[in-house]
Amino acid sequence: RTTDFKGKTLWEIVGNLKNFGIGRIITRGMYERYPEPSYFKILKVETLPNPETVSFDNVRKVRVWVEKTFRGKVFPSPIIMESATYKADYRLIPKDEEEKFCKTVVKDETKIFPKYFEFPP
Repeated sequence: RTTDFKGKTLWEIVGNLKNFGIGRIITRGMYERYPEPSYFKILKVETLPNPETVSFDNVRKVRVWVEKTFRGKVFPSPIIMESATYKADYRLIPKDEEEKFCKTVVKDETKIFPKYFEFPP
């Protein structure tokens, strides 16, 4: 089975950073398809206890509180990421590129549709 993931698991990234990467910016490979910036700002990290049944997926999980920005829009409250953290699809944004990466260009493209449409019978 092949995947479209490219990158590292979230635990591989935050486990190697000072203070578990709190304050750093990460993104997922699947967000590269959007022109607007989509990323996570790490607020808090918790490791999970060893699972009773060991599998490839649950050994690499971690619980992370993040401030999520999706397609340039910031979510109002922090979200908890846990279920998808084992996927090898995360990428750390270097500190010198964070400001440029997070810069939001607001394009307010309001589509105005006509009041009536022509449809075939």
